[in-house]
Amino acid sequence: PATAGPPLRRARARWVPAPATPHQTLARHLQAGAFGDASLSRATLQRLLEQMHCHVLEKGPVAGAPAGELPSWWLVLEGRIAVGRPGANGDTVENRMVQPGQWFDLASAWLGTQWIESAVCLAPVTLAALPLATLLDCAREDDQLLRGMGQAMAERVRQLTEVRHELATKDVLSRLALWLLRQPRDAETGTSIRLPFQKRSIARHLVMAQATLSRSFRRLVG
Repeated sequence: PATAGPPLRRARARWVPAPATPHQTLARHLQAGAFGDASLSRATLQRLLEQMHCHVLEKGPVAGAPAGELPSWWLVLEGRIAVGRPGANGDTVENRMVQPGQWFDLASAWLGTQWIESAVCLAPVTLAALPLATLLDCAREDDQLLRGMGQAMAERVRQLTEVRHELATKDVLSRLALWLLRQPRDAETGTSIRLPFQKRSIARHLVMAQATLSRSFRRLVG
């Protein structure tokens, strides 16, 4: 069964100092999939840990990176961020959930811009900023990091390509079914799915009316 998640508040999220630098958490994520199947050297891992900047975002919509931060890749360490695009009324149209160990933003550092997607923190979130200059310096000496950076960017391109293809070629029921298959299962039951967004956001993301979404849910259940 699928149940709707809690409504998202619109109070602007605020940056606050991180109470401590979670080196062990970052090291675990860097070694467990943030860079694909790359095996980073001990020297590379240590340098990334030394150069990372840790930030905490409170609950609410995200305005952008903190002032003065270097162009960086942003990794979620703790908490979850709903990511999407700006809606017509100023809200965020959520289309994916970024979990701990996943990259929130890879593009802005290369483009020299603010974060290119809108986002909402569902609870306080801890982010690690890995400066792009440090990543490139380390990649010159560690080809595993270079490979891992390529895999991380390629994975994001694959996700975007799949979504674009589904919108262009699949009917509404197929789009919903494929979207549901990508959502994490409930940790206790292993079968239930808790919808990460409100139904109206899911409908806008899948390019269908909310009434059509409700009918599609009933067809899948039936």
